[in-house]
Amino acid sequence: MDDLYVQLMKRMDDFPAGALESEHLLGILRLIFDGEEARLALDLPSGLEELGSIAGRTGRDEEELYGILEGMADKGLVFAREKQGKRYYNLLPLVPGIFELQFMKGETTPDKRKIAELFDKYYYEGWGETSWTAKTAFARVMMVEEEIPRSEEVLPYEKVSEFIKDSTYMALTTCFCRHETELLGKSCGAPKDVCMCFGPFAEFLVERGFAKKAGREEMLGALDRAEKAGLVHITDNIQEKINFICNCCGCCCGFLGTMTRLNIAGAVAASRYLAEVDEELCNGCETCLDICQMKAITVEDDLAAINEIKCIGCGLCVTSCTSEAMAVRSREDWMEPAANIVELGVNFLKERGRL
Repeated sequence: MDDLYVQLMKRMDDFPAGALESEHLLGILRLIFDGEEARLALDLPSGLEELGSIAGRTGRDEEELYGILEGMADKGLVFAREKQGKRYYNLLPLVPGIFELQFMKGETTPDKRKIAELFDKYYYEGWGETSWTAKTAFARVMMVEEEIPRSEEVLPYEKVSEFIKDSTYMALTTCFCRHETELLGKSCGAPKDVCMCFGPFAEFLVERGFAKKAGREEMLGALDRAEKAGLVHITDNIQEKINFICNCCGCCCGFLGTMTRLNIAGAVAASRYLAEVDEELCNGCETCLDICQMKAITVEDDLAAINEIKCIGCGLCVTSCTSEAMAVRSREDWMEPAANIVELGVNFLKERGRL
């Protein structure tokens, strides 16, 4: 049995973000996959495959296979989708995928607390560093839209409202990072109901009870609540067909935590902008100091200063500044996001020497 879960752990490492081999990960896999599910997971593809094709390829009874796969989808272990009357499935990666779905329902059972403990230990053991320190960042920051300089040419993928306006299916779900830390007794208490999902993945989450469908006004309302709570907008590091917009804090978030808790820069791609201070207007009130999730601002002698290495260009300091001393300027070293999720995954695999 142990050998089965070791194989499954190695299978998880095949995905773009990888999975650090660890006894903690083995413990997680034993808790969330039963033996039958683990054996089937080894035979599942990373991309969608039709049910009949999986049955034929693995020599399994299609009806029995359907029941197992549906159960695994309900547990957040596989992605399921119906197209033209046929069912398609694929194994989910550890992240983004299985980790997030273990906490999206907001459950507080003993098993969920144990899973949270194991993921936390796994994160600090090295998973946080190895998963989010590739040259290409998996996620990127989207600046508070109203603070984007009017003099700049604004690209469609830089505006949160454009994704909300153009999406045909959207959903809201529980912030998995803050729920995980809540299970550990150390959540910051920021809103949890502001995590956003889009497209086919959102449909899957709603169908399985991981999220609730939301309209444009509800999504914009959640966005406003997140900004007022001082949370950072983070999405896929791609230009089109995003899957999520998380509203993140520096204390609980796995992405930002790699920088704030593990002191490793670059886990999230910064926005195109960088904060700056007008020294003549700054009165040292420290409002910006309190709202910055990255601790990128210091105040000395009643004057704020920006640590440009830590600044991710979220724009929250500009929004909160009552003296209008904070503004943003374009970065010189900004890198354009990948075109789509396929290109992003290929970049990851090339950097890991898998392609």
